[in-house]
Amino acid sequence: MGLWRSSGAAYLLPANIKAEVLQSLAGEGTALARQILSAVDEMTPPQRVAAGEVIGQALAESDHLPDLKTQVIGELWLRDLELTAWRVLHADGRSDDPAGRKAFLEAWKSV
Repeated sequence: MGLWRSSGAAYLLPANIKAEVLQSLAGEGTALARQILSAVDEMTPPQRVAAGEVIGQALAESDHLPDLKTQVIGELWLRDLELTAWRVLHADGRSDDPAGRKAFLEAWKSV
């Protein structure tokens, strides 16, 4: 519930993305990628910071990384999530979304 409240994105909760994760394991990851990007895109900057803190706290505890700032860990995880979703969409050769492809290329060049 902490991630939902902090990020404003209930979609990022495991129970809400379970079906898309299972589909992506079967080779169809574009639905999951689109949902992830949509959820992250809808976050305001303060929500993103708060979500990064919640995620970072969980990762610091589970990965035994107490010497790293939880906000940094969380922000890196969110960035990796976004880039992974972009890569899935970009690799999907069946996509007929020129605007999405252009947005991907612009985002890729800015990294």
